[in-house]
Amino acid sequence: MTSILTALLAVNAVLHGVIIARFGVKGNEPPLAFGVAYAALAVAVFFAVPYALWATLIVSVVAVAGLTAAYAKIPHEKSIERVCWAVGAIIFTLTAFLLFLR
Repeated sequence: MTSILTALLAVNAVLHGVIIARFGVKGNEPPLAFGVAYAALAVAVFFAVPYALWATLIVSVVAVAGLTAAYAKIPHEKSIERVCWAVGAIIFTLTAFLLFLR
């Protein structure tokens, strides 16, 4: 299950990178920060770093909540953001499962 989580984190990091590549860094600093965070979390989960799952849970909650709150203010086309939101919600659900139900 952690390999699936690692893959989802990497996909989300790439999606955030696509946002930066398409629309630039200016005005897209949060996607840049979360892209770097997701990439670091992918590596941490892959290598089973202690508390990596807890960090993933916290980052995914903040990311999904922040994207939900800022969605209406995004000045460009939002299809990638929709996918990022969905992948973030899946990451949260899978991480919660690994922490609490496994």
